[in-house]
Amino acid sequence: MVIAITKLLLAIEFFSQGIYGYPIDIQSLFYMALKCARSMLKQDTTTKELIERIDKRLRALSYHMRSYYWLDFEQLNKVYRYKTEEYSHTAVNKFNVIPDSIPDWVFDFVPTKGGYFIGNVSPARMDFRWFCLGNCVAILSSLATPSQEEGIMDLFEERWEELIGELPLKITYPALENHEWRIETGCDPKNTRWSYHNGGSWPGRFW
Repeated sequence: MVIAITKLLLAIEFFSQGIYGYPIDIQSLFYMALKCARSMLKQDTTTKELIERIDKRLRALSYHMRSYYWLDFEQLNKVYRYKTEEYSHTAVNKFNVIPDSIPDWVFDFVPTKGGYFIGNVSPARMDFRWFCLGNCVAILSSLATPSQEEGIMDLFEERWEELIGELPLKITYPALENHEWRIETGCDPKNTRWSYHNGGSWPGRFW
């Protein structure tokens, strides 16, 4: 049963073309699922290849997340100074992110102490929003390094008013509103600012 589930996990990733372009919640949960599957596999000749594939995927996924999804004050300064149209293997701006695409709120939100895994990274665009589930699972699964784990907890402390809702954690920050809300949600009345998926509090996730 465990072997079948593990093969399914690896097949899902293979057919969805690897580790690129997925939001932090999916990446963190997939990393934890792979670690759980590996811990349940009995190490013998029948599972050797599976374990090697899992280890390879875990290394690739952790490097990708820790290198490209992590944002703190130092990394924000680097992104702000990115040069565009770099195409060699030595390129610093590997996803050709345009610095002008950084939202204004990010400069006020990212503290000098602390950091977080951003929502997503894709060619020419980074989703800088905070997603609580993905960052918390990154800590639980050890996807984050010890210093990154500390940085996420520092962010909670530094941005308590923005991140802590009444019940008790907001699922994302900031909420979409105005023109952006109309485009992203199709004017969905259930997802107005600070409700449901749009920045609402989901107490069941953490209690």
